[in-house]
Amino acid sequence: MAVTRAQVRALLDRSGENNSLVLLEGRVEVVPSDRLASEPYDGAVEIVSGRDLATTLPPGPPTEQDMDALALRLETAITHLGA
Repeated sequence: MAVTRAQVRALLDRSGENNSLVLLEGRVEVVPSDRLASEPYDGAVEIVSGRDLATTLPPGPPTEQDMDALALRLETAITHLGA
């Protein structure tokens, strides 16, 4: 279950603050957080919101290495869930 740099970027982007990374039917997706309660996302597991992920970074814009490290950390979290 690969988490991509593009997905991390979508979560960290200002417009992504209200997005969440979810695990749904064996795939990882970035979706608007307010849609998690809707029918297409029944059974989805929220891994992290963009807002929560942003709090784990030091001040300033994230580097490509920061995004790669976050993607790896998220993949590890998903693996520990047993996915």
